[in-house]
Amino acid sequence: MIRLSSYPWHICGVGAIGSLWASALMTHGVPVTLLLKDEHQLEQYVAAGGINVWDQACNTHVQPIAYIPSDLTPNNPTPEKIKHLLVCCKAQDTLAAILPWRKSLADDAIIVLLQNGMGSAQTLQRRLQKANIFCAISTDGAWRKGPFDIVRAGSGETLIGCFSEHLLSLDIPASIQDLLSCQNNQTATKIPSVDLVWHTDIRTPMWHKLAVNSVINALTAIYQCTNGELIDHPQGRPRLQQLCVETQDVMSKIGIEPMGQGLLNTAVRILQQTALNKSSMLQDVQAGRTTEIASINGYIIAQGALYHLPCAGHKQVCEDLRRICAS
Repeated sequence: MIRLSSYPWHICGVGAIGSLWASALMTHGVPVTLLLKDEHQLEQYVAAGGINVWDQACNTHVQPIAYIPSDLTPNNPTPEKIKHLLVCCKAQDTLAAILPWRKSLADDAIIVLLQNGMGSAQTLQRRLQKANIFCAISTDGAWRKGPFDIVRAGSGETLIGCFSEHLLSLDIPASIQDLLSCQNNQTATKIPSVDLVWHTDIRTPMWHKLAVNSVINALTAIYQCTNGELIDHPQGRPRLQQLCVETQDVMSKIGIEPMGQGLLNTAVRILQQTALNKSSMLQDVQAGRTTEIASINGYIIAQGALYHLPCAGHKQVCEDLRRICAS
């Protein structure tokens, strides 16, 4: 029997991962409300009839309530008080995605940021000083066949931990404990789930994921290659090695625990495991979308500057990608 949750969640950023979470939460009895961007996205949602998730194990269809910001259309209804918010948009879009809902957002809301890159949590905390911010990183894979039509490409693990300095890392709020319980209680094999794990020092795995993304994603976008093709790419491989050295230097200065096998070995292993995949940054470039490079390589450059590290390789990939996107 599915246990109903007493903690409703709102989801902002309903792309592939946001839709995957909406489906997983609802099928585990967690009330979900979608916070969509605009009327166009709402029309797409209505046309799709809800969220469809295609998985090897099962296919699911859910229809959570959806809203758009009240200032976009007259007489538009507003959601109930937002006390628990899951944010799955790109890091650079975080403020723009959340602030239209400010009037409905509780001052002390629990906000979980599930996204690539870093820097958005700090920016959000400065704007919403009383908010309780948590960060999550995931190795789940999903992509969109169409609006709200999601294919789950792989099941991974999602780590979650507290970010706000006024929170104690050992104290897990009841609403997040509720998520940990319902997602990890696999009572029905045909119910989609996410493997959610609490982490007492979320900044370390966040930095490790950032490091891997920073040395892989931009290069695959620059050379328009799959992950596997980057391994022996005549121009890309030397740049991959340089980025690894620069990133490790920044991590060392900040005091981040190094990766056990070293960044280069870890990156090459991931490239081998995902050889046929296109990085999300390559997909963004090919689709003409804004990339996350400012929150990935740009963040490393900014952190390196605090310690007078030039990060020349990272600066060059940012410039190369900017030129490609502008052409």
